Amino acid sequence: MDIMDELLIQQYFKLEKKLYKLKYRLENERRVFYQQSMNTHVSYTAQGLVPVGFRPDKEIITLYERIDLIERSIERNSYRLKHFKAYLACLPKTDVRCFKAKYIEDKVVSISEEKCSSLLSEIREIETAICFRERLEPEPEQVTLSGDVLNDVATMAEVFAL
Repeated sequence: MDIMDELLIQQYFKLEKKLYKLKYRLENERRVFYQQSMNTHVSYTAQGLVPVGFRPDKEIITLYERIDLIERSIERNSYRLKHFKAYLACLPKTDVRCFKAKYIEDKVVSISEEKCSSLLSEIREIETAICFRERLEPEPEQVTLSGDVLNDVATMAEVFAL
């Protein structure tokens, strides 16, 4: 498993913190917007003294676009967290403790390659599901062929969902 896979797993274990930050950011966007001055003022530019006004027609649209982006991000991350927790609930408690020690507490823990690849496979399934929900093209799977014709045909049939 390479460093990118490790970072992806670590990101999933820190989803609750990310959701908390996104919710705070959503609340903060509204608060900051309504606390700004919406008065017209005079400003000196290259054209001389010109009145500069708050344009609610443009500013409100920008605010709601930012809010929409944050809300969609919250929705996607909530979906990730829900399915990731469901998967972790299926694992033995000792495995979950080992994963948390390694990816949350940054401790040096020995976890079998099989368990890590199983976790990574589940994370990729969740990411693929999110892509389908958002009507995006999922990332192509990396397929390695073993050289055994029957095994390779079965692998290709699985990849192409035949």
